[in-house]
Amino acid sequence: MQSEENWQAWLDQHMDQRDADMKTRIRLILGARADTGGLDPSVLSYLPFSESVFRRLIRDFKIHGTIVRTISRSTSCAFIRKFHPGNLPDETSIVYNCRSSASWDGDLSLSVTFTPGALTTDAIFYGCDAKTAEEIRKRLSTSDVSSLHPMVLVVLFAELERNRLDDLVRNKIMELFQQIVKISGKQYNSTLDNEDLSSPFPPLSISIRHWLQMGELRNELRAFKRKMCDMMEHLDEFQTKFLNIEMKEESVSWSVDTDTLSNFEETGARMKERLKHLIDEFDELIWKCANIVDGVGLASQLEWNQIGRKDTITNLKIAKSGLEVAQHTRRDSELTKSIALLTMVFLPATFVATLFSMGIFQWQGLHGESLSVSPYIWLYIAVTVGITSATMGTWYFWVIRRNTSTGTKNAEKDVEAGG
Repeated sequence: MQSEENWQAWLDQHMDQRDADMKTRIRLILGARADTGGLDPSVLSYLPFSESVFRRLIRDFKIHGTIVRTISRSTSCAFIRKFHPGNLPDETSIVYNCRSSASWDGDLSLSVTFTPGALTTDAIFYGCDAKTAEEIRKRLSTSDVSSLHPMVLVVLFAELERNRLDDLVRNKIMELFQQIVKISGKQYNSTLDNEDLSSPFPPLSISIRHWLQMGELRNELRAFKRKMCDMMEHLDEFQTKFLNIEMKEESVSWSVDTDTLSNFEETGARMKERLKHLIDEFDELIWKCANIVDGVGLASQLEWNQIGRKDTITNLKIAKSGLEVAQHTRRDSELTKSIALLTMVFLPATFVATLFSMGIFQWQGLHGESLSVSPYIWLYIAVTVGITSATMGTWYFWVIRRNTSTGTKNAEKDVEAGG
């Protein structure tokens, strides 16, 4: 229904209808989901009817005002139950407001008002797409409960949320499992010497984002599990306050026969058992999330270890290159020493020869005859050998002393380090 006239006509036609064969009844409206073009946490705030129609629904369906706050609470799930006293005892009602998290697409909200005096449950689902609406109709039409317990729709809401979260867990597990396999394959196939920058494997940031989403999904599973525990506690509370004749509150007035009370009690026990099964399924989903989160953490740690190993090997290569440079420098130093040694050997003789070739020395006879060899040749040899020996000796003792001093200092440093 799209127009306000259609809504008003439908309400006028169906509000007072009642099946004579049914002692209890449910009046349910499935509110269509607005198309916002993507994930929108406030999508449930877009109601499929006008303000005037909603005001009439509030009056006829006895919708409690807390549903507004429940719908606006988009960041977390909610289950709220409230006993609403009326002006008369037969107008006392029980109000349920439910909300699933809007962190993912497909969130729902539910408002339920049960009037014990009329055995009537008025409810509205908010945010139903075509698939969800068909699922709700199918489950209600095939239900075998003999009495329409007011918590039937709440448990149905829990079933729908279980299906949504189960699909999300399966999809996220598949994505993260593929990430783990790809990270492991990257570690196995990558070489340490040649890094492929155009690798088809996803970057680490994608794995971290999926890991965070899985952690958030695990928290949502835990949160909704607590809400289902609250539902089970309320079933016991409902049993005590409304179905136990001896303990039933005087402020609650409803006239039902023994068979109806027994049917309510039996339906409540079955729903409680179903909630136990749902909690067990949630425990399994939480366990799967924990395992895959730990697996992604391990795979990421292995990738970081691989990066650290590559860095270590790179540092070793740098150290090896530095050692080779030091060795080449040492060879250059040895060559320099050899050149210096040759210089020290030949320089004194060259110096003496240059000195004796100066004009201050006369190598001719008194009458102009030339002398081929001077009888003082020994003087050149003696002076050259003497100066060369003195130079070499000085160089040798200087090197020995320097090496000895360096060794002593190194030994002292080793002793200090050892102490």
